[in-house]
Amino acid sequence: MTTTLPATTAPTSRREAAAVLDEAVALARDLGRDDVAASLARDGSRLLDPGARVLVVGDHKQGKSSLVDALVGTDLCPAHADVATALPTVVAYSEEPYTVLVGPHGREDVTAARLAGAVTGRDDRAWVQAEIGRDVPVLAAGLTLIDTPGAGGPGGAPGVAVLGELPAADAVLLVSDASRELTAGEVELLAAAAGHVATVVVALTRTDLHPAWREVRDLDAALLAARGLVVDVVGVSAELARHARTRDGTDLGRELAAASGVPALAELLRRRVVEPRGCRTERALQRHVAEVLRDVRAVPVVELAALEGPARARELDEALAAATARAAATKERSARWQQTLADGVADLGADVDWDLRDRVRQVLRTAEETLETVDPAQVWDQFEPWLAEEIGRAVATTYLWAGERTWWLAERVAAHFADPGAEPGVEGTEPVADGAPVPAGRFTAELSALPELGTPDLDRMAFTQGLLVGLRGSYGGVLMVGLVTTLSGMALINPFSVGAGVLLGGRTLRDERRRALRRRRLDARRVVRQHADEVQFVVGKHTKDMLREVQRTLRDHFTARAEEVATGAAAAVVAATGARDLDAERRRRRTAEVRAELARLDDVLARCAT
Repeated sequence: MTTTLPATTAPTSRREAAAVLDEAVALARDLGRDDVAASLARDGSRLLDPGARVLVVGDHKQGKSSLVDALVGTDLCPAHADVATALPTVVAYSEEPYTVLVGPHGREDVTAARLAGAVTGRDDRAWVQAEIGRDVPVLAAGLTLIDTPGAGGPGGAPGVAVLGELPAADAVLLVSDASRELTAGEVELLAAAAGHVATVVVALTRTDLHPAWREVRDLDAALLAARGLVVDVVGVSAELARHARTRDGTDLGRELAAASGVPALAELLRRRVVEPRGCRTERALQRHVAEVLRDVRAVPVVELAALEGPARARELDEALAAATARAAATKERSARWQQTLADGVADLGADVDWDLRDRVRQVLRTAEETLETVDPAQVWDQFEPWLAEEIGRAVATTYLWAGERTWWLAERVAAHFADPGAEPGVEGTEPVADGAPVPAGRFTAELSALPELGTPDLDRMAFTQGLLVGLRGSYGGVLMVGLVTTLSGMALINPFSVGAGVLLGGRTLRDERRRALRRRRLDARRVVRQHADEVQFVVGKHTKDMLREVQRTLRDHFTARAEEVATGAAAAVVAATGARDLDAERRRRRTAEVRAELARLDDVLARCAT
């Protein structure tokens, strides 16, 4: 059984958007603007990427990889009974199949066996993520599935990676075993996801093994509704879907497929994720194409005014003045947007660093206050996971905030490219940053693990050690009081000297225990502070890398955009000047050609406006 989405998942609107893009690229080439054609093809292909990114998240051994395989309709993600997924795996559409591992050293094509070793953590090399491309219907229809390592909650390294990917995700699919209700960590993860993506779905797996899964579904739905979370809860069975594939085309296969719940989940993702993403993609592409073609259109407009001669002399002068002013404005805006980008990245870097330090400092303050009221040796088993979760939550929140601010920065830079002569509210005056590739969430995958919390010296005083400490303290009391009492004729060892020895021995033992407790607290605080410093050092490096990549990406994108605008403004002046030197016959032919070019441009712009 191959999971397929209905034909409506390849919407006519997306095909129309692709046709508009192809026409715009061809038109730019015909007008001699190869630079515009190249940028349109590059940015358009990214905007037309049909993959609505769905993060498949959940705790370890809940069936995430098996569910991804069931949705795709073939075995792609390595799944083992005793080994959990340790590497994010991106499953996307590709006409040519590929299996790639991505790491700091680059990309490497690998076999299925090598992929299984890397994804399950048996490969010793450091990998960032795995990527699998296949030509299967569910992926071609518009889904990109990201199988993530186990994350039972927002704390810890896996939770950090999941939450850090949310700004670039379209939906979150949380996978949980149907044998139990959602855990507190899963509910917290859903709450965090619901605040950043439009669609969140819970898939209860292994329904074939748990006949009471519907009761669990209803309990989970009631729990989520009580928390104010709008989340769909569905039951699925990857095993039934696997059996259905072996009987594809038969009545039994169709019954097994329906019972597995996988087609229903695919339909839900189509309706709630793929189609809305397609509409947003179409609008973003149309805005981007319209913005670029409006700049290109200025050249034939000026040239046509020059070709039509004295009848449009005044209009030509105005057009030339506008083109000249546009060229000057482009130079001025070039300096402004670069300054905006540089200042924005610097401010964002400082804000991210301060935000991380502030959040970690609050956790650190609470941890130290807690350690001052308890004995670390007694509570360390509970304190250690709490601290790891709180630190992870602080880091995840910082990553989320940084990802959102990168889009805000892109919009600020894009605002410099809005038409300065148009009135506010007129179509085309709003800043368009859809074509700007912001690598949100990319670097969180590299954060494979936060530094581990060290173990302080929490040895408690043993019985024999306490006995020796007491004897040492009592020795001085016995000797001191005994020597005094010998002056009155009593023996060195007498009831008074023994009593003094007991009192001083007990006091010495209590003081030593207080000193030992103080040492344990100091050691615990030292380890906690050292852990916080290491986390800030590692995360600070990753956030700086992310911001540098954002700056380079936006700089390259908007530099190319500024060059296109400047080239168009200069070309308009050259075209108008050259049109004046043509003879009557060549002027007539060129006038017809320019009018045809304008008609094609206006046709594409009209299609973008629909």
